[in-house]
Amino acid sequence: MSVIWRKEWLFEFESPWSVFEKLTLVNLADRNELLRYFGNDKIQNVKHNVGDKKRELMELRSFNEELLHQTFKINLKEHNNHIIQSLIKPFHGLYRSWEHWFYKDLHWCEYCLSGGYHSWFHQFKLFDECVFHECRLINSCPKCRAKIPFLLTNKQLDHAFMCKCGHFLAYLHSSSWNEWRGPEHLDQTILRWLQNSDDNKIQFKWIIHAQHCNLKSLIKASPEETLEYDDSDPIQQNQYFSSPFQNELLRVCSAAYQRVEEELLTTVLEEHRHCISQLMELKKADELAEFPTICPYAYAYVFWKKSLLNKEYFYCDTMCRTVDNDSFYRGPFIIRDHLEYFADQIVSHQMRSEGGINQNALFWVLKKIVAQFSANFFIDWLRVAGERSVEASVPQWNEIEQIRDNSFPNIAIKYIKCGNSSSSSIEFYHLDEIQSGSKWKCPHQDRHNKDAIQSMKSFTPQKIAILVMSNPNEENLKLQKSVDKYVKRLSF
Repeated sequence: MSVIWRKEWLFEFESPWSVFEKLTLVNLADRNELLRYFGNDKIQNVKHNVGDKKRELMELRSFNEELLHQTFKINLKEHNNHIIQSLIKPFHGLYRSWEHWFYKDLHWCEYCLSGGYHSWFHQFKLFDECVFHECRLINSCPKCRAKIPFLLTNKQLDHAFMCKCGHFLAYLHSSSWNEWRGPEHLDQTILRWLQNSDDNKIQFKWIIHAQHCNLKSLIKASPEETLEYDDSDPIQQNQYFSSPFQNELLRVCSAAYQRVEEELLTTVLEEHRHCISQLMELKKADELAEFPTICPYAYAYVFWKKSLLNKEYFYCDTMCRTVDNDSFYRGPFIIRDHLEYFADQIVSHQMRSEGGINQNALFWVLKKIVAQFSANFFIDWLRVAGERSVEASVPQWNEIEQIRDNSFPNIAIKYIKCGNSSSSSIEFYHLDEIQSGSKWKCPHQDRHNKDAIQSMKSFTPQKIAILVMSNPNEENLKLQKSVDKYVKRLSF
């Protein structure tokens, strides 16, 4: 196979995906042909279909490095490695694999791709906008909404730069190669960030979550708060894993959530306590009456709390005041994985740099994460409460997980070592704009409705079960069936 290529067609920060698409275009070649041509011995020995793992474009493990160099007049593997390392170096050690930092599906900028250019910046999870054009990145075909794998593959692709559905991701012709463009002006703050990541004189460590940090915002942000601490008397790792310390960790997270709950109950929910009582105690006028329309604020609070704490039931027999018994020492289990990730990263860094764990620093970070998430999570529950409270319905669990992911704050933690002293500091960066809660009309705010709720009876499943056990007549069985049906509509 004879391959046509010019060195000037490969641009700075370019990913192999657009390189191979241009190669497909000018050579009228099939992507499988290119894989067979550039593949190393492992590819040549595959007699049937080549799997996705051998088509990856990040490390190019299945490609013949010498042949790539000979064709592109540049070491494509080194070109890849240099860009990737520049992007992830400030966060070295957070993940074992590069794959955590980059999308598996193609993300692209329509303006860049119109010139045949796709960048590693587009695949990097810490950017949701094109760093050259400041426009939102596209992650699926605009016509059929299909995802396009970031691989050298014909899956979901037809001709070069064309989706299987016939939609052109870019209108390019092999004869218009002289119009192919590279990157335009790169934001200088991003460029300086990449350059400063090579400065080893500054002793600092970034801790972020790849799904919950926007690098462009981080580069321009100032710390929300800074904690200075003395690391001269740290605890050891075996103490960290002990039951007493883990219980204290749970208590700290529980207390952080409870402070948010207390603030909600004394501010936005202050005028809706009777509504919360009605929903949690399943109150209605009598056995034959329908359950009243749910107040959206009560709805948001009750299901925020149920999902946050992973409670089995949303109802209880008596109104839970500021903190109910079953939530004491109960942490926000819905983000347990996130909290464990940040705790593990903090502990690992402290063990390496300080030889032990400063529990005050660890608790300080986790409290801020729990508090910010809990507040965001309530705002997002309030957003869905308007329609759902009228319907008396709840989202499916996968929808709640999406709400959780949207609610988790974009944050960054920066550890700074102060020279040769025992003093260190932590900077906490909150990268989201302040959210405001939705405004809804409560159906129970007038005096008549408030008094009516006060006189209502509670019909929780436990009470009805006891009633049926003592007197299993037709009326009680019918009541039990109607209550169970209502509760089922509000269960997840």
